[in-house]
Amino acid sequence: MSKLFVVATPIGNLQDITLRALEIFNGVDWIAAEDTRVTKKLLSRFKIDKPIISCHKHSDRRSIVRIISLLRAGKNVAFVTDAGTPGISDPGQYLIKSVVGAGFATGIVSIPGPSALSAAISISDVDCSEFLFLGFPPHKKGRKKFFARVVKNKTPVIIFESPHRIQKTLIELNEAAGNRYCNVGRELTKIHEEVFRGALVDACRWVTESGPRGEFVIIVAADS
Repeated sequence: MSKLFVVATPIGNLQDITLRALEIFNGVDWIAAEDTRVTKKLLSRFKIDKPIISCHKHSDRRSIVRIISLLRAGKNVAFVTDAGTPGISDPGQYLIKSVVGAGFATGIVSIPGPSALSAAISISDVDCSEFLFLGFPPHKKGRKKFFARVVKNKTPVIIFESPHRIQKTLIELNEAAGNRYCNVGRELTKIHEEVFRGALVDACRWVTESGPRGEFVIIVAADS
């Protein structure tokens, strides 16, 4: 049976690519990518030349149908997102659900590797033996309800945020959660990696002073 390989890719440092991921890229017939431009740069870095299909959250049904058609034709396909492990705050689940529905459930193979979520947990001084992951906060509608979940939860809460909204999110977190202890990771695995550890109000100041650059992972400690 043909296979869909769900492949994790580096979140910043390209040296984090796994040997198995490179082996899969070299062995498959096609690669389905959230952003073909990003994936082409990655493949070029490792001198891999494969045909690429665009598959992202704004893709129409034809992209999914094409991938399923390739699987039915006996082709092997690797699926990657912009960075990290597919299925975590990205459109991967829709593709997986469609492939399962088409009868290829046993042909879906995980190729694990980098993840911003696990990277942040591994260097956190917050006990994350249990945690709630909420992904990215809503851009507009539903933000108050979103942050209320952070306040009510009895375990640490982990969220992602972009540089464009990090200041607003930290301010709203502080207002909702009452200045809890947090870790804020920025540019994880990259040259300018930083991790802030302290109160939410001080995290707001840190981002304001250093500038909202890079992608962020926020770990908010449970109320003590």
